[in-house]
Amino acid sequence: MFATRIAKYARHAASFMLHFAHGGLLVAGLIVTLFVASRIANHGVQGLSLGSLTGESSASAVIDEPEVDVIQVAENPSSQLSPDLQRVKTYVAKRYQVSAVALEPLLAAAQQTGRSVGVDPLLLVAVMAIESRFNPFAESPMGAQGLMQVIPKWHPDKIDVKSDKGAMFDPDTNIRVGALVLKEYIKSTGSIEMALQKFNGSSDPSAPYANKVMAVKAQLSQAARSGSRFVGV
Repeated sequence: MFATRIAKYARHAASFMLHFAHGGLLVAGLIVTLFVASRIANHGVQGLSLGSLTGESSASAVIDEPEVDVIQVAENPSSQLSPDLQRVKTYVAKRYQVSAVALEPLLAAAQQTGRSVGVDPLLLVAVMAIESRFNPFAESPMGAQGLMQVIPKWHPDKIDVKSDKGAMFDPDTNIRVGALVLKEYIKSTGSIEMALQKFNGSSDPSAPYANKVMAVKAQLSQAARSGSRFVGV
């Protein structure tokens, strides 16, 4: 009997809760419908966006992309190749299979350094061709480095490698040190050929190294005059 009464109360309670829940859903649905209608009436369809419902403006929800500044690279007049060296560049690019774009700063450095130090720029280019074939990162087993294959420890008065061990792999630095060494040797020996032999560390009286460099320099000189008409390519 007691169990039957409990079961009856339970059924009434369940019915009451279900009725309450049903009524609550109806009320909630009515509230939502009125809210949506109010938003559309006041703000249009945009009033239903997530940003407007959360109080955030659509403008603040968009991430501003930073403006990209276009960097204008000013031309350096001192780095512009002379017409002769422009023709040399074309010849060297074909002869040694080196990118003309990569050659441009190397020849510009040879041009500027040659003029400032007092050494023929074509002589510097010829030494680069023989020593490294225009590879600024070349290094020999003897420790010769860079474009002109300078051995830093032999020229501490011109380059301090203790502070920067990779200094000779910088084209501008390498060409300048190489030009200073050649200038010094030309002054001390009295001739370009003897200076080249000393630069190579060779005392051979037949001067094979100097002959090779001077032969390349002659080709470069012809290319500078003739340009694309030069048949030595």
